[in-house]
Amino acid sequence: MFSSSVRHSSKSPQFCKYLQRFQSTLVIAEHNNEKLLPITQNAITAAKKLGGDISVLVFGTKCSHVAEQVSKAPGLARILVAENEAFHGFLPENVTPLVLATQKQFNFTHILAGATALTKSLLPRVAAKLDVSPISDIIGIKGPDTFVRTIYAGNAILTLKSKDPVKVITVRGANFEPASLEGGSTVTETAPGGEYKTGLSQFLSQELSKSDRPELTSAKVVISGGRGMKSGENFKLL
Repeated sequence: MFSSSVRHSSKSPQFCKYLQRFQSTLVIAEHNNEKLLPITQNAITAAKKLGGDISVLVFGTKCSHVAEQVSKAPGLARILVAENEAFHGFLPENVTPLVLATQKQFNFTHILAGATALTKSLLPRVAAKLDVSPISDIIGIKGPDTFVRTIYAGNAILTLKSKDPVKVITVRGANFEPASLEGGSTVTETAPGGEYKTGLSQFLSQELSKSDRPELTSAKVVISGGRGMKSGENFKLL
């Protein structure tokens, strides 16, 4: 079902620039219906490295304020907004048809998002429907079809080239600077409509723990230690 990916082969910078002129990327925005999550800003920066037009998809129950925040990011082609009760709880089963309908209308070459719990469940579904192989947790972009990611628990780095017509990608936020939310004035548009409540799952409730610490997906530095530290006092050595 999936197309294959092959290892990176060198190509001229001129050819890369030629390809970039024909690229278009859909960035999946994440938020809580009130505020844009920082990982989306990292995803926008990654999208800019691909070249071409960048569209951002904002979906939720009441997300017009979030769309306004995103519209201030410079360098975007359009903001697509979808407000629907089907997106309550951001269930991937309901969001997948929206992403597919948006892809059908605009024919993006890349669909990209930050690597989070939501997108790790959403984008593999999208990739399967498009009959392409998802490219997960990338840490670098060498070209429109060439990406860098870690393997073997981070002990090795792989550069891969994807032959798929649509690249479905999640990025590690800490490896890309957050895009600015100042200076832009992108016009918002209505995303493709449809009946997105699939009934495959139901959102019941959500309990969030409050912490002053940054999320691991967006933290610049993560320090960890195990039994070898022997006691909590020795963590200061790290």
